[in-house]
Amino acid sequence: MNQIFIGMVADGKFTFLSPRRAIAGETRLTTIAVQEARLPESGELNLSKYEGKAIAVQGIDQGDWIYSASVIDTGGPLVTCLVEKVFGLGVDSS
Repeated sequence: MNQIFIGMVADGKFTFLSPRRAIAGETRLTTIAVQEARLPESGELNLSKYEGKAIAVQGIDQGDWIYSASVIDTGGPLVTCLVEKVFGLGVDSS
């Protein structure tokens, strides 16, 4: 089932923020469909152009991978700052 996920990109990797999930840490994104007979790495999204930004991704959560993934929105500086503050990602609260 397709869902929308919010996360941050740091060091080229996507860190899941919402919705909350049991599997913590980095998640990899692939354009490959869940049932496709290829390795997910063959369709892995290059996230380097989103470095340091909050992004919204649509896809199917399968644990370490989000399949059929596409970036559907990118937060500018203001939205990224707000996401960091809401999720407590080291933004100075003073």
